[in-house]
Amino acid sequence: MNQKKILFRADGNSIIGLGHLYRLFALVELYKEKNDFIFITKESSTLKVIPEDFSIETISNTIDIIEEPYILSTKYSPNEYIVIIDGYQFTPEYQKKLKSLGYVVIYIDDLIMNHQYADIVVNHSEGIESKKYITENYTELALGTKYAILRPSFLEAIKNKRIINTIDSVFVCFGGADMYDLSYKATKALLKFNKLKEIYVLLGGAYKHKQIFNLQKKHSNIHIYQNLQEKEIVLIMEKCNLAIAPASTTLYELCAIQMPILSGYFVDNQLNIYNSFTNKKAVYPGGDFSKYEEKNFFKAIQKILEITDYNSSLKIQQKLFDSKISNRFFELLNYVQISTRKASKDDMLYVYNWSNDPLVRKNSYDSNPITLENHEKWFESKMNDKNNIFYIIEFNSSPAGMVRYEVKEEYTVVGITIAKKYRGKKLAHLFLKKSAKEYFKVLKKPILAYIKKENIASVKSFEKSGYKPYKEELYNGINSFIYKLEKNDSIR
Repeated sequence: MNQKKILFRADGNSIIGLGHLYRLFALVELYKEKNDFIFITKESSTLKVIPEDFSIETISNTIDIIEEPYILSTKYSPNEYIVIIDGYQFTPEYQKKLKSLGYVVIYIDDLIMNHQYADIVVNHSEGIESKKYITENYTELALGTKYAILRPSFLEAIKNKRIINTIDSVFVCFGGADMYDLSYKATKALLKFNKLKEIYVLLGGAYKHKQIFNLQKKHSNIHIYQNLQEKEIVLIMEKCNLAIAPASTTLYELCAIQMPILSGYFVDNQLNIYNSFTNKKAVYPGGDFSKYEEKNFFKAIQKILEITDYNSSLKIQQKLFDSKISNRFFELLNYVQISTRKASKDDMLYVYNWSNDPLVRKNSYDSNPITLENHEKWFESKMNDKNNIFYIIEFNSSPAGMVRYEVKEEYTVVGITIAKKYRGKKLAHLFLKKSAKEYFKVLKKPILAYIKKENIASVKSFEKSGYKPYKEELYNGINSFIYKLEKNDSIR
């Protein structure tokens, strides 16, 4: 199954922080096994933090952001590449230009600002409602921690359920440049608690302060790290049973490992995550870290050490971050490579071959083989039938199946057929989802799906695409489930 290549686009340095870079690093690690990619960043980015095995292209600082999409299109064909962007400079105008050039666009968001023109907007903040967004009608929203942007080692760690009854080792990380030197202030406070035997501090790639290194020289239980690989970070986090970190990507990684966490915020894009996690009691609230001094950390840590049950917060973390996150991201990438078009007379043989496949015939209510002569007559009649909406589904511009809607007086009946080459790829629910989005642009009538009870795979596909159980009945003499999709129930 041919996959498009990916352009990852983000900037980061000591001034704007490294969060946008690190989020895309996580997606690179997830997608690079199946997709060729190029990581694109400005010359002013902190290049040393980019993993050595990445294919990197730098953009001159003199190039205007509005001109950038045209420059990208001259080097990287929109027919071959998907663009994944993360950064506040990628305005609606930037997204529109990418779309006008023919790119499929995925935008990583955390501020919910402006009109979105991307094909998919990912915001992994918890508690965000789709109604807060203004988008194009084709835009798909991927919201909440079920789309948490985590590196593979952390996604693997989610599977291990931890229980913590005692705190004696602490992980500290404020990422990026740590402009307020919170790493130093938190570490000084931690040293005042005798029961805390080990302190592990992970510094960001743009960290430039000096005091914490002097502190390390005086205390052998302070361990300082910088620019570690993800597996090394996981190993260090797993040694710890308390963490101090802002409401950033690091917080998500700590929740994947699972431990009591003192969290707060010091930039605007951390506030949504902070509020949602504290409201759910997944972390212990620290508030505005930008106002913190050593004494503030001391008081906050002291409160946590007085708590007798830490596992209630761990259970909440486990609910927020499940083991299916990576599957959802692969589905997003598949979804944007799926397109629909109205069937034409040139599709007659495609449909004939798909429909005559043995498995398709077995699952059909009429299992008899189809003759080409009868199929030609049927196909022509459907093409001329105003009550027939006939979509060919393409994957990366190749015909991959069909979804057909028979419009009745009060409802519409749906049928789906997938080409053998594309079966077993978990695409059926995406085909249904994409075609339903097109259908509801034209009609408001509910859609009914008639499924043989024995066809469990089809039942799962319809449920996953948003269809709900409606009733059971004998249909053409066969025990069947009937599933229903209303316009308001269709998944965005």
